[in-house]
Amino acid sequence: MFIEKKILGSTALSTALIGAAILGSAGTAFAEDEPNANEGTRSLEEIVVTASRRSEGLQSVAIAVEAMSGDKIKALGIDSFDEYVSMLPGVSGDGQGPGKKDIYIRGINSGRSAVRLAGIGGEPGVATYLDEAPISTAGRNIDLYAIDLQRIEVLKGPQGTLFGASSQAGTLRLITNKPKLNEFEAGGVIGASVTRSGGVSNKLEAYANIPIVEDKFALRVAAYNSTEAGYIDNVFATISLPEDHPGLGGVIPDNIQEANNGSFTEDDYNDATYRGARLSAFWKVNDEWDVLLQHTNQSLNTNGEFEFNPAISTDNDLNVTTFSPNEADDRVDLSQWTVNGMVAGLEVIYNGSYTDRTFRGKTDYTQYVEFGGSAAYYTCTLAKDQCFSPVSTTLEYSQTKRIVQELRFATNSDNRFRAIGGIYYDDNQLNFLTDFFWQGSINAGLAPNFAIPGAFSNTGGVARPAGVVFFNDFQSDREEISFFGEVAYDITDSLTATFGARRYSIDIGLKGSSNFGGRATGPEAAGGANVDENLRGKTPKNLSDVIFKANLSWKVNDDAMLYFTFSQGFRSGGFNRAAGRGARDPGTNGPNDPGSPGVAASFGTDDVNNYELGWKTMWLDNTLRFNGAIYHVDFSNLQQGVLDFAISNITFFDNVGDAKIDGGEFQLEWAASENLDLFGSFSYIDSRITSLPATLINIAPEGSALPLSPTTEGNFGARYHKEVGDYSVFSQGVFKWSGERFSSLVIKNRETLPSYTQLDISAGIGKDQWRATFYVDNVFDSLGLLSAASEESVLRFIPTRPRTIGFRLSYDY
Repeated sequence: MFIEKKILGSTALSTALIGAAILGSAGTAFAEDEPNANEGTRSLEEIVVTASRRSEGLQSVAIAVEAMSGDKIKALGIDSFDEYVSMLPGVSGDGQGPGKKDIYIRGINSGRSAVRLAGIGGEPGVATYLDEAPISTAGRNIDLYAIDLQRIEVLKGPQGTLFGASSQAGTLRLITNKPKLNEFEAGGVIGASVTRSGGVSNKLEAYANIPIVEDKFALRVAAYNSTEAGYIDNVFATISLPEDHPGLGGVIPDNIQEANNGSFTEDDYNDATYRGARLSAFWKVNDEWDVLLQHTNQSLNTNGEFEFNPAISTDNDLNVTTFSPNEADDRVDLSQWTVNGMVAGLEVIYNGSYTDRTFRGKTDYTQYVEFGGSAAYYTCTLAKDQCFSPVSTTLEYSQTKRIVQELRFATNSDNRFRAIGGIYYDDNQLNFLTDFFWQGSINAGLAPNFAIPGAFSNTGGVARPAGVVFFNDFQSDREEISFFGEVAYDITDSLTATFGARRYSIDIGLKGSSNFGGRATGPEAAGGANVDENLRGKTPKNLSDVIFKANLSWKVNDDAMLYFTFSQGFRSGGFNRAAGRGARDPGTNGPNDPGSPGVAASFGTDDVNNYELGWKTMWLDNTLRFNGAIYHVDFSNLQQGVLDFAISNITFFDNVGDAKIDGGEFQLEWAASENLDLFGSFSYIDSRITSLPATLINIAPEGSALPLSPTTEGNFGARYHKEVGDYSVFSQGVFKWSGERFSSLVIKNRETLPSYTQLDISAGIGKDQWRATFYVDNVFDSLGLLSAASEESVLRFIPTRPRTIGFRLSYDY
């Protein structure tokens, strides 16, 4: 009830005050402006984007692209995943906190794709790139801090022909500032903020561009240390195994030990710290060849729980109860290299990247004791007369190693007939180990847990530490080689046809085991799911196909373009760890229940066909930009992961049906006067399930909306700026809203996420190279629910950050 009250109250207040706030404050337009020498007034500058893998003006490329310039990123104070996603209508996110999130575009998604703790899941439907390097992974996108960026590009709709498998719904690209050969630059930002009922956040950023050899060689470095303070409290609670737990078989133990979380209670329990640096080196070899080298190092440290429990929260405090540590250390090293040159009139571009990402974390799993079928087996003696501490913790480790290489060729973009294409290679290996530690299992008599003899093991098959009653021990491999290309032909001076295709061949593999502890000792007593055995002859598996794109664009005049696009996208299928398994007898932790259905060995690709009509227009002497698109999407064989103990005690995936999506979107930017900029973006999505095949998963009925797809979503704002003597002053405001949506396709996890609104305002003053900005984000302290999950049968929500007041002081030399 408190959630409904909070949202309705803040919405009413927002509605009453929004008009005054927008007129008196301001938001910021997404484009730079420049003086118009002929008219004596300002006009909008066209942003250069690389959406088609060439440098083109935003208004010239026949793709639905939203681009946010580096100056506007600074003006809005954007530096994290949540912040730049929140500014893009039709783009949403879901996950369990920083570094554990997915991105969705245009409603093309089936919900959360990754297993909460096991480190395995379906591929993302939106590809994320840092420059030319893909950095998206299943359920754990690399959450890079947004520092020293030239722009952010969001390409909406399938981009599979040029960007590959994970570009099923679109592509998000973070484009960095590159070294400049003959210009020294330096600057930085310091800032602090306080969140209502939360802690104090702080940031420190710095960058420098250093020419080394005139006209030949330069370096650029950017570094940061930023802490986002928490605002969710871990409150006191007690817990014990329920007397009516099915695993007790009707026996009431003489003693059931109770635990409390007194040593872990803490206010502001969900903080995150980003630390890192990026070093770039640019070498202009000669007039035709150049080389760019870049390395990014980042550590992301989180503490606490980023999802709150509504059952124990109030209007003023968001609360959760955990009984053991919740912490993570997410480290990324990303090396990139690009060589550009000319050979026989063709532009040659070679891109490569190597990613080494290591994740170590602990997550409280104690509340499994209230519903998990094996909880009594783990914590009670064999006679069920004594039950010990129910406190449980998962210890997670994963390492991703990925090498990507791409060689492409392009003809002169000024030719009437032009082409771009090449070959792409991607080798991605993920090793992960998750130990489930139960404090009471040692007293209950469980022996050390061994890997299944003969199965792949990250640990070499040695016994896990005492108390580890279950562990996942896997390696997944994905190797892709693709050939891709696009050709364009100017049929007339105003009509252009483009055709593209991608032929992909992907080898996927999974090996390892999920291991269940027992009371006997030694490796011979090890049991569980031997994936090597269950998938024998089925892994590795090859996935191959061809996807297409066709586009027709019409340049109506110098200020308007119309285009129609047909494009295809896909996500790779994968394997199920639970292949062939069903639910276990909750009283014994023994063999599969013979009456339980089995799980398929693998799940297939899900595919998208997209039909889109778009426009790019300029009005009022280039002071008003109005772009948009309407689209229809056929979404087939939706992938869905689920943990349902009535089916299997291991999370599995299945293809659960088909859907259709109809929608529209627009972006508006207007240099309304010498001193006033206005902008707005809007998205409309009508999604619905159209068919449901027979699967093990209980999915919402036909006609139901896809998850995390609000019917309407948008933002509008204004920015007022003026020179006053030697000073430059400005004020700005951004109003955002998101309509009602659902959290999941799976009926038992499907929660309603109410609509919400948010207003951010700021004002600042600058002189010469200095600028001071004061801001209030979420002025009306509205509570938006971004996603929901109940993997441990405890409903939790990811909220928007409560009202935050802060300042930034920046310097650019």
